[in-house]
Amino acid sequence: MRRFLLVALAAAAVAVGAHAATMPIHHFAQDSTPGFYRGQSVEYIDFGPVRLARGNKVAPIWAFTNGAAGQANVIDTVPGRADYTPLWAVSMVTWKDGDKARVLRSAAEVRRAVADGDATVKRTSIVVNCPLI
Repeated sequence: MRRFLLVALAAAAVAVGAHAATMPIHHFAQDSTPGFYRGQSVEYIDFGPVRLARGNKVAPIWAFTNGAAGQANVIDTVPGRADYTPLWAVSMVTWKDGDKARVLRSAAEVRRAVADGDATVKRTSIVVNCPLI
């Protein structure tokens, strides 16, 4: 299921009255992207790759090169947690035998599949801006 996020962007006005009432408001719609967090479905907005500034913190996100049908990216933090950030360091998960791929819904399941020798993980240099909604 895709949802649309309607975001209204308006310029801040110092003046009040008729001038402020006639200022334009710009709207755009953005598809949400499904993911998994600790066995639960989540959604986020994917604004794509970014360059990090000094001091930016990132969290891991696992994407799949040959995942099972229904596989979505997996994250390990959400808003409200001290380690949450909308900046995600992308790691690619590849099943050693694509025919035996199964849907993984948590970081723990990803780590277990790697520890069991069923999959490999390759860290990339890609960081994406994907705030959860």
